[in-house]
Amino acid sequence: MYKEYGDDVDCFLVYCDETEETYFIDSEEVGTSMHLRIDTPTRKTSQINWADDYRLDHQWPPDGHNEGDSAVSAAIDALESVEGSVYIDPIREDSRNLLFVDTDGETHRIGVETGWIVNGRVRFTPSNSAEYHLVYCDGLDDLLSVHTDEFNESISFRVDSENTRGTRSNPVDEYEFGNNWPPVVVGTSQTDPTPELSQFISRLREGQVSYSRVECSDKKTAEVHSKQLDFRICVETAWIENGLLRFNASGDNADYYSLKNPEKEEWYLVSDDSFGDSVSLRIDPPEKEDSRINFAEDYLLEKMWPV
Repeated sequence: MYKEYGDDVDCFLVYCDETEETYFIDSEEVGTSMHLRIDTPTRKTSQINWADDYRLDHQWPPDGHNEGDSAVSAAIDALESVEGSVYIDPIREDSRNLLFVDTDGETHRIGVETGWIVNGRVRFTPSNSAEYHLVYCDGLDDLLSVHTDEFNESISFRVDSENTRGTRSNPVDEYEFGNNWPPVVVGTSQTDPTPELSQFISRLREGQVSYSRVECSDKKTAEVHSKQLDFRICVETAWIENGLLRFNASGDNADYYSLKNPEKEEWYLVSDDSFGDSVSLRIDPPEKEDSRINFAEDYLLEKMWPV
């Protein structure tokens, strides 16, 4: 099938059923027609266009995007480190507009911004019509990830803690890409996490267990995403009574419950289907052995982690 295209086509993406590959071809190379060589020719010439050289994974991203732009490069690298696909927005001339397709197939428009530090705060000029903003600043180790609902016309982030008043000082670490992707409205939700949930998320981020990302779904529950599965963890307050670690299971549709030993830096993970109405974990040695005893050390987070 042949079709005429106008001058507004920058490139062609060609999918071949036989090779099950997608090929990327710049429109300037095509002219009126073009062939890509798959099989070995009878006679080799310098004019052969080898299909393998045009495979999408060899040609992407296009040379048209500004590789010299540190902000864009950092944003693409960050987005490629999480599950999903990143593309340069084809309908916007500005190469600082990206599209990110998440694992649910949802497309998000991302504006890549350059920030600067003034009087201990990071400031930037947000682009229009972006859902998420990734802010690159030379003075920071990580990109900042900001939801557009976070502000009206502008926002700034506190780098130092001197002369800080009020609860909404926007500390920069809460907006770092590793802590806020996908971006949520930080600190203004009615379901701000409990201290226990915040401590649990910090424990995950220490790197002892494997996961892709974690999000707060309500004040006590985290949704954890990994390559293998997604699950909900309700973080409960625990107390020690007669050598037992006790807690009340009050989560809604939780797959696991997590709790911290109030006397030690130890976290435990208990599956929702491992008990009926209540469960307790034995910390101190029992007076006599009993097969029904749930020893706390068997439920340590590192041992029970489901991925």
